[in-house]
Amino acid sequence: MKGKCFNMNRRDFIHNGLLATGLICFGLPRTQLIAEASPPLGSGMKLVLQTYTFRNFNLDEAIQKTRLAGVGYVEIAGGTRINGEGVRSSNMSSDQKKWLRDIMAENNVRALGLGGCGGSTQEFDFAQEMGLQYLQGEPPFEKLIEVSKRAEEYKIRFTVHNHANPNKYWNYKETLKRLDGCTSWIGLCPDTGHQMRSAIDPLVAIKDLKGRIYNIHLKDLNGINEEGKPKQNLHDVPWGTGAGKIEAILTELKAQNYAGTVVIEFEYKPNDNLAEVTECVKFFRKVIGKDQ
Repeated sequence: MKGKCFNMNRRDFIHNGLLATGLICFGLPRTQLIAEASPPLGSGMKLVLQTYTFRNFNLDEAIQKTRLAGVGYVEIAGGTRINGEGVRSSNMSSDQKKWLRDIMAENNVRALGLGGCGGSTQEFDFAQEMGLQYLQGEPPFEKLIEVSKRAEEYKIRFTVHNHANPNKYWNYKETLKRLDGCTSWIGLCPDTGHQMRSAIDPLVAIKDLKGRIYNIHLKDLNGINEEGKPKQNLHDVPWGTGAGKIEAILTELKAQNYAGTVVIEFEYKPNDNLAEVTECVKFFRKVIGKDQ
């Protein structure tokens, strides 16, 4: 596919993702769709790549790079590029969805989640149609109970993501309080990089959140901000080479019998970061043993 260069900013892109496995069941009632969709999380820790990592490329190129990095699963960004044009993933046309399913099948990559969501019915419909296992995003506080009930209805998990302070979900302890009254179909997607930018020790957070983590954006940064000190301009580095305590976090997740997704979202050097992403994959397999 040819197209003009398209530079998408973070705000447009953060409403993220999409994707497919070929398990599409058009025209079937909701209950049958649920029964025939992908199996629920719980079959082992899975390494996933967030396509925002390769945001300066078209989605088909991002899928190809995912396979080159040795990853078989993706979490599709809510805003993506197709033929050089920006597209909201959950608004893709039937032709675009078919094209994506073909690209996925050709590269033996499957989608597990859609990121950057607010928990709308449209997003859940999209996830159900595409056989996704979870949505990820930052709904308004007042919508959390509603979103959790919708997740229960669809049997598709919703995971609450955090950006750095002053993002409304930056403090995971406050987020847990916000989930009071919600169904168990909603949990957390801690982003350890944004925690480090918020002067939060990510290992402490992962321990505190035992049992409430359904998805994790695992990041290693070249430093960590400290409370009361000037903020550093931090960026991603390959897992195990920075201040993110990645080995300890993976070991802790394994000890917790965590059976969710571990997502690589490498935001640094978006024009040329495949080598760094591949190093993250190698580190994961070294610590966990294999990509399940």
